[in-house]
Parts: sequence; structure tokens; C-alpha cells
Amino acid sequence: MSNRSGKNGGSSKNGTPKKGGSLLGKKPRPKKADGSVYVRDDAPRRNQARVEEKQLPQTNKRLGEFTIDRLSHDGRGVASLDGKTVFIDGALVGEKVTARLVEDHARFIDARIDQLIDSSQERVVPPCEHFASCGGCQLQYMQPSAQVELKQKAVLEQLQRWGGVVPKQILPAISAGDRAYRSRARLGVWYEADGSVTLGFRQRYSNDITPIKQCVVLVPELNVLLAPLHRWLTELHAVKAVTHIELVKGQNTTAIILRHTKKLAEADLLALAELAEATQCKVWLEPNGNLGLTDLTGEPCDPRLGYSVEGVELGFHPQDFTQVNPQVNRQMIAQALDLLALKPTDRVLDLFCGIGNFTLPIAQQCAEVVGIEAVESMVLRGRENAERLNITNAKFIAANLADMTHTQLRRLGGANKEQGIDAILLDPPRDGAKDIIASILRWDAEKQLSPNRIVYVSCNPATLARDSALLAEAGYQLDKLGVLDMFPHTSHIESMALFLR
Repeated sequence: MSNRSGKNGGSSKNGTPKKGGSLLGKKPRPKKADGSVYVRDDAPRRNQARVEEKQLPQTNKRLGEFTIDRLSHDGRGVASLDGKTVFIDGALVGEKVTARLVEDHARFIDARIDQLIDSSQERVVPPCEHFASCGGCQLQYMQPSAQVELKQKAVLEQLQRWGGVVPKQILPAISAGDRAYRSRARLGVWYEADGSVTLGFRQRYSNDITPIKQCVVLVPELNVLLAPLHRWLTELHAVKAVTHIELVKGQNTTAIILRHTKKLAEADLLALAELAEATQCKVWLEPNGNLGLTDLTGEPCDPRLGYSVEGVELGFHPQDFTQVNPQVNRQMIAQALDLLALKPTDRVLDLFCGIGNFTLPIAQQCAEVVGIEAVESMVLRGRENAERLNITNAKFIAANLADMTHTQLRRLGGANKEQGIDAILLDPPRDGAKDIIASILRWDAEKQLSPNRIVYVSCNPATLARDSALLAEAGYQLDKLGVLDMFPHTSHIESMALFLR
């Protein structure tokens, strides 16, 4: 959930830079021969083509009444208007609604529900009081089980339509409850003209911030920090200094990270220390952008939090990428290990490995695992964890996988004609793993020892479908597929697929 920057000074309330006072007659003017600068701006210009007045977009206009035919892959109701597909946020199949325009594209229209005329029996009351305005959890009006079914259907449709593949077996969805699951969050701070302060998440269809007192998807340890943090912000002596606040829960520690653009007053720091003691949490500062953390005295620091998976405790920097749903993460890793079906003699590649979320559990079941990640700080964290845990068969390499040739990848992974790679785990970003799969195609063409099993963890059904088609060309069959409900109440879809050679 990204939030408005909340920068002070030259920023307007919607977060765009203010342009300094464009008053009538203030634009630059050429001097006349007599030295005067007077120009009649309303004088007619001869021999100049007439310019048609631009029509402003009619955002928020009422589009009319619709009956919803089906749901899109992200849970929006689908209808039609004048030959265009209309995607209506907040509508369910069979419902009759009126809608308002969000954005008119060349081939489709984005809209939002205005009035609910006939409602579906599947509709439920959203559990969160902020649902109508907060942009964080879009699907709360759907039953949690229906949300999971929607996500599974969306993945299967995209795989068949764009990838031309169908899994031999559908795995049961991995889920762990739809409330109090989120272990980290980033909140925006906004300072109102009347001196009040808003702390919360960005609103739907807007850059404004919804004030949040309680969030149904945050873990309790983070929820209890919202009220004292808001009180601290309202009493801030360094006016408009704090722009964002991150909350992170590790296994045994809760942490607050405050991003500030100017120095905090001594009274602010003292009050913050008292808040940390009262709530039994750690507090770190991030001054002037992403330049590292300091403690409350201003000294640079490099702190660690931790979490456990498969009997392995991983340490991470509070600003490292980690999965926000610890329970689903544990189940996800267990399922990945099951699908990899590793033998003690196997060699494995873990691509886009991060801090070793999969790498180190994999190391316990095979001869060697090589993790490759572009972000060097996370690679260092993986090495640090392996050394602390005395895991000697896990190797971490910093390299940009998108720029790597198939030969470089094979060399870094240690594959050769005598010793190949038995399995690969792919956990790519939303862009997918097209370049990596191209390397696997080359391995096959050059009769290298290609992996027999590939487990693909996806956060984007569209790129999974594309990459599945490429893997099919390389001789891999989609054997199993399952949805991971990592983000209940949102349209975000995570899934895991097993490809067999």
C-alpha cells in the first residue's frame, strides 16, 4: 500500500508540486523598442490558426445503469457501454448498479459503483470501518472463500488464454485467515491547514489519506501503535517534519521507522523514546530519504529483526523485502519443498532469492543450493544468515538476472556437462522470468544438463502465463498449480506452479 509523500513546503494537498503564483499578467514579456514592457494579451492575432478549446476529461460523471455479467481477474464487475467493456469496481455478478467514470480508455472504461440497485446474495458487509475510503483492501464486500475462488479462476483463465497450458492437478489454496495477518505496513502523514495531523493509508481514487485508527488486516502488535503515534505527531515541535511511518513486526520484536525531512526537536525525541518504552518496541529514524537508519541519538545503525521458517531463523534489516503474511509464507515454503522433492545429492538454483527465504530451507534437503539476487544488500543478508546458522552448502551471488547470458548463469550456478542443475526455484518480481527461461531454452538446445523440476512462485498471473508458454516450448509440462492467499481482501494474486521436464 503506497502512500502520498506528504512533503511540506512546495507541495499541494494532492502531492503535486505547487507552481509559484501564476497571477494574471505575470508571464515574461518581450520589450518594445521604446523600452516599455506593456503587451495587450487580449489583442487579436492575425494569420494565426484557431486552436480548438481542449475538453477536460469528465471524470466522475454518471455512466448509467448496468447489470453485471461476470467478474474480471481483479474482482471488478464487467458490463458494456456503447461497444466498450466497462470494469466497475465494487460490483458483483448479477447485481444491478449505477456507475461513475474513473477513466475512459480507448478500448475500455474504468468505473466505480455509485448506487446498488439489486444486490447479490453473495455480498457481505465489509469488516473494516474504513472500507468506503481506504484504498488498501478492495474486495471486503466478497466472502473470503469467494475471493480465493476468484483468484484461482483468474490464474487458470490467464494460463489457458495466454499460455495455452492447463495444469494436470489443482492444489488446495494456501490460506491462513483474512484478518490480522499483515506484519508490516507503510503509512502516510499529512498536516492539515488547521494544525491537525492525519496518519493513515491513501484513499481510493485519490492522493488524500484516510485516517486509520484500527486496521483489520494489521497484526495486533502493530495496531496498538497507531493511536500513540498519532498523538505524538499532533504534539510535534518540528513542524511537518515526518512524512511516512513504517511499522514492522519480527518474530520477537516490533519496530517503528520514521522518515523525516528535517531535524526533530529534542522534545520530539524525548517523547518518542517514552513512546518506545511504553509500547515495548524499537524506534529508528530515516532522515532525508533512503540513506540508512539512525537511532534516536542520530547515530547510524544497522539493526536486525527475525522470523523462523522450517526450523531456520532468518535475520533481516527492517527495510529489506520480506513477505508480509508470516503464516502463509511458512506454508508456501513447505509446499515449495514438497514440490521440489529434493534428494540429498541434488543441486538447486534459487533465482531472485532475496535474503534466502527459500534458499536456506532448501539447503537442509540437498547437496548444494545457489541463490542469485540483484540487490546486493539482501545477498549480504543471505550470507550473514548462512554463516550464523553454520549452513555451508548455500551460496549467495549478487547479479542482475535480466542482464545475464545463459552461459554466465550456468557458470554462476556451477552447472557443466558433468554436473548439472537438478531443480530451479523461481520467485521473480511482477515482470516475470522471461530472460531466465530463455537461458533454460539454450541449455536444452546445447544439450546441457537442464533441471528436471522447476517451481515457479508468481505474483502476476499474466507473466506466469507468458512464461508457462515459454517453458512448454522448452519441453516442460505444467504439472501442479495452487493459489497462495498472501493478501486477503485485495486483488493481488500469488500462485505456485510445478513444471516437470
